[in-house]
Amino acid sequence: MFLNLARLRIQRRRIQKNGGKIRVMLKEKLDNYIEKALVNYDLPGLAVGIRAGEDGGCCWDGPVYRKAAGYKDWMRKEPLSPEHIFHMGSVTKLFVGTSILQLWERGLLQPDDRITDHLPWFEMKDERYREITLRQLLSHTSGMPDVKDYEWDKPETDEGALERYIRSPEVRDAHLLWAPSEGKFAYSNMGYEILGAVIAAVSGMSFEEYVRKNIFEPLGMKNSTLLSYERGIYDKKGPDENLCTPHEKDENKNIVPCRHFPYNRAHGPSSTLTTNVSDLEKWGEAHLKRSLLKEEIYEAAWSKLALVPNNGEHIGLSWFRREQNGFTLFGHEGTDDGFRASFWICPQLKLTIIVCSNLTGAPVKKISKQIFDLLSE
Repeated sequence: MFLNLARLRIQRRRIQKNGGKIRVMLKEKLDNYIEKALVNYDLPGLAVGIRAGEDGGCCWDGPVYRKAAGYKDWMRKEPLSPEHIFHMGSVTKLFVGTSILQLWERGLLQPDDRITDHLPWFEMKDERYREITLRQLLSHTSGMPDVKDYEWDKPETDEGALERYIRSPEVRDAHLLWAPSEGKFAYSNMGYEILGAVIAAVSGMSFEEYVRKNIFEPLGMKNSTLLSYERGIYDKKGPDENLCTPHEKDENKNIVPCRHFPYNRAHGPSSTLTTNVSDLEKWGEAHLKRSLLKEEIYEAAWSKLALVPNNGEHIGLSWFRREQNGFTLFGHEGTDDGFRASFWICPQLKLTIIVCSNLTGAPVKKISKQIFDLLSE
């Protein structure tokens, strides 16, 4: 039977009373689970980071647990460490959402502003685009369709790439799935590219520069960038040695390298964050401490705005919200060619869980949920 919050606090007092023995038991349990998950799910590499607050009910030697298993490069058999860099895919959207909320807090925009209030040049053939608000884009309830081709094989790296995409026929000629006023959920990377352009227009700097100056630098996230091409992924001598190689499976289910690294600056706001688990722990800790936004902004961000039909979760202002074992967790998944990432925080337990793998389709969310089960059993 799963423990409620009061019982978890009792468990923590028992752990403190019994000293290191139980800490070692929990660490061994996690270590064993991760090694087995690597094999059971046939992954090239798996990295996990967990940070628990003082009242979290979880305990090991120190507040942070990190573990890596497998390889950062399967073909070369280069061992993976927790400090290696992963592409985080749509976890990037949480940085977009927080940026918009920061600009709201500073009085530079409002959630119910329309796209054209900040991008007067924006247009679509479907005239209903004039109704779309920033709130609807953040919560995937605008009716905006999704991106069809990220063109990882034709990457653009200049600052103008994002606006060119938003002005492209794929966006301009798109037809909304339904009227924005209907408030129905449909996941849209296209909508987040538009939000990135809004951040640039309102802040007077590129989307990537805004995030660097207002999030990465204040939090000391020195291993993080949205400009992954700066890690040498297109250099003849090869990428940064700390960057994981993306993998997929061939028709015989053998693990092989991907042909392309998933980067294109035209899709920076939806997916181009590269970082490691230790930096994402800082990101989680900042939100658990409510240090990036005012309390009332967090309440708005974490409120239920729409039901996600396929899994029963809810969406807020960029944050997904789920219930597990009597607790509420907030976070986001990331998936692109060659990588999967899962980032969740549980404010009740002051807990952050990060799971990353360098394989297309790796079941990192399932692994994250199973880890949460281990921590609350």
